[in-house]
Amino acid sequence: MVVVAYGTAIGQALENPKTSLDELIVLRDHATAILKAQGDLKGALEKLEVEIRDRERRKK
Repeated sequence: MVVVAYGTAIGQALENPKTSLDELIVLRDHATAILKAQGDLKGALEKLEVEIRDRERRKK
């Protein structure tokens, strides 16, 4: 599983005055595409939390 920390990459790009406009646009477009591909990430995370709690309870 590969996890890309786009928040970190975006923050670093914004902090660096040498980051070109073209680089910012590419970063934005790529992050937007990934976000769009995630669908309902918030809902999926909520379901994951419920499942984890259920499994932790059964484990005891």
